[in-house]
Formats: sequence, structure tokens, C-alpha cells
Amino acid sequence: MVECAYPPCKNKFEPVAQGTAREKKYCSSTCRIQHNRDKLSDELKNKRELVECARDGCTNTFEKVGRKKYCSRVCERQQSNAVRNIHNVANPSKPPTPDEQVKLQELAKIERKVRDDVGRTRILAEMLDESVAKVNAKDIKPYKVKRKPSRDPETMVVLRSDLHPGIVTPSYDLDVFHRRMELYIEKIVLIRDIISQTIPLEKIVVINLGDMVSGQGIFANQAWKSQTHVLNQIYHECAPDIIAQDMTLCEYFPVVEEEYIPGNHGRTGKEHPDEVNFDNILSWDIFRRFEFVDQVKVDYTWGHFKFIDIYGWRFLATHGDLVRSWMNIPFYGLVNKGMRWKGSMSPSRKDVQKAIMQTVRDSSLSAEEKVSAIQHITSTWHYMVHGHFHVPFNFPWNDFEIIGNGTLVSDDDFGLEQLGMASTPAQQVFGVHPEHGVTWRYTLNLE
Repeated sequence: MVECAYPPCKNKFEPVAQGTAREKKYCSSTCRIQHNRDKLSDELKNKRELVECARDGCTNTFEKVGRKKYCSRVCERQQSNAVRNIHNVANPSKPPTPDEQVKLQELAKIERKVRDDVGRTRILAEMLDESVAKVNAKDIKPYKVKRKPSRDPETMVVLRSDLHPGIVTPSYDLDVFHRRMELYIEKIVLIRDIISQTIPLEKIVVINLGDMVSGQGIFANQAWKSQTHVLNQIYHECAPDIIAQDMTLCEYFPVVEEEYIPGNHGRTGKEHPDEVNFDNILSWDIFRRFEFVDQVKVDYTWGHFKFIDIYGWRFLATHGDLVRSWMNIPFYGLVNKGMRWKGSMSPSRKDVQKAIMQTVRDSSLSAEEKVSAIQHITSTWHYMVHGHFHVPFNFPWNDFEIIGNGTLVSDDDFGLEQLGMASTPAQQVFGVHPEHGVTWRYTLNLE
């Protein structure tokens, strides 16, 4: 028995293998292969050339490979920075200013931290601590707000549209119509009490955006969805409630203004002109009722558009049936129509300048008439208010804002078909400031 020639192995075996005359040195082929590898590794180690790192102050040695001079990239970077600093001191181009010296010191401090292999998170944390330490909380003081001794008066604007007192749905009929009209005026008075505590209100403007009643022949099965005839809707249902609301508003506002625009549901049929509209009959009836009441001013139009001026802010009022939806979504149509109407209903700059010069040179006009004419020439509109879609919303677009009103009807299929949203029994109310336009706003939930 002999011992294996591989030093780490201490196994003993028979020196001569069976069937051979050659004497064995290893107990297995694994020991033989590993022993040969160790011999080759020792020979290579003896042939390696070890050199010292070229950085000043570093005594590390490493195996020379090609043109390598430094033991690591850290030593190479430090030696490069040291040579650069010596060059800058020996060849100064311009002495730094005190502010630049502070910045250079801060940069050098950051570089030293990077050279010392400090993690980025630690660097940021230390910089944050230093920044926070420089902040003196005693130097932070509240702003001095200049408060006005009195607030500018504003006008309260209320939108009223899409009442449809004759429509019958699972949750809407004439009784519900009257309850929601009463709740509507109660909430208007409530908002008035809240706002008037801080802002004086000069008057209230009620903009009626159409579909106040439901006419005849608008769609095929309209007769099955109407609870009463359209004339009963006007004289027995809708007009008495509107008159009662205006009488209530007279108790809380010095001036009440009513503006009327017809809608598409007030038509007498698709074969008749647009002027033959039951909404126009309703607005004419309200006008005649308050014709001799100085506190209430009623104005109406039989067309599709009406401009309403409040402190110089012009509102384009339309029902909204002229807007075509895209994939049953009206927002693209509203923006498209709004931009077109903005350009077509507003005079161009060249025409404005020409008209102003003609007005100024006209000797037949007085000074007041010239001022009034120039104001009319330069007039444009800033807000577009509409109804028709039964869902309240508002959004600005470029230099105008679109304000959509809701309805009094609930569980109606129109909102689902047009917007994919249920009809919202709600109406909008907002304030108009002489300088800032529309300021505060509320959506009155009437459900």
C-alpha cells in the first residue's frame, strides 16, 4: 500500500493497477489532474512581474499588464486631479472672486466626497442637512395682504333650462317638477345669503336657455311621454312657477333681469319655422306679466343666439341644439362651434381699426354717441352658456369659457345617449365681477 502523490489527499492504494505493469502514483484520476493544475499555477506565478502603483503615496503592488500604471481607477483619478491642481496653481489665468471661491470650495468638497467613494444617497442626505441648517425659521414671515375696506359689488347669474314639465319618466312628472322648482328658488336664496355676507350683490340675472316646455312632433313617440298639453305646460305649470320665483327674487335683489332663448323642444314640429316655438310664447307671456314692473326686466329673442352684457363681460347664450356631437360626445362640437362663432361673431382687428377711425371722424355724432359706438364696435364675447345636454359642466378653451347647464328631469334617456351620463337634475349659478369676470360658482343639486 502506498500513499497518494497529491499532497492534500492522504488515501492509500495498491501501487500497481491490475493488468498493467506501470506503477500508479495517484489514487484516482481526479487527484492526478488537480495536482498537475497546481504545478502549472505555481510556474505561472513565478513568471509574473509585480510593479508598484504610480500614484504618490500609494504602496500597493499589482501585476503588470500592458501599459497599466495604477493599481485601481481611484488612484488614477486622484493622481490626475493632483496634477491638474498643480497646473492651475502654477498657471493662474484670473483670480476667482469671493463668490467663485465659495462655489469652488463647495465643488471641491463634493469632489472629495466622491473620491472617497461616498454613496450618492449619502451625499444628497448631507447636502440636504446642510441646506436645512442654513434656513432660519425666524426669517420666514407671513405675507402682508392689503385688504380692501369694502368689496366690489358683483352680479349673481342663474341658469335655468331644460325644465320639460310635460315629460314623464320613472322619477319625474308634474308634481316632481313643482317640488324641484321650489327647491331651486330656496337654494338660490340660500346661496345669496352666504355670498352677500362678504360680497354685495347688485342684481340677479336669470338666463333661460330654452326647452322650458315640450312642444309637439319633436320625435315619434312624444305623445306617449307627455303628461299634459303644451299650452297647459305654459299657462298652468311653468309660467306660474317662474312668476312666483321672480316675485321671490324681488324680495332679495334690487334688480331682477330675465333673459330668454328658445330651445328645440318648444317647436311645433319640424315642418314649421324656428320662430314658431312655444318657448317664445312662454317668454312673451312672462314679458307681458312684468312689463310695468320696474324692478323686473324681461328681454327675449326668437333667434338662436343672444348676447348678454354684464360689466362689459359678454355672454353668448344659445340653447345648444346647433352643436353636433362626435361619437355621441358634444365636447368636440362645442369647442369647434365656439371657435367658429368666436371668429365669425367678433370683428377682425383691421375692421375694428377702420370702423373706429370712421366713427371718430364722423362730425354728426356727439362725444357720448361716439363712445357708445366704439364700445359696440370693439365688443366680443367671453363666455358661452348653453343647455340642451342635460349635464352641468364648464371648461375654459383659449380665450373663452364654455358653461353647460343641467336639467330638472331625472331618469331620462337623452343624457345617456348623448354623453353616456345620466341626466342630472341640477342648475348652475355663479357670480360676475366687474374686473375678474366669473368668480365663484355653484351647481345646485335639485334631486
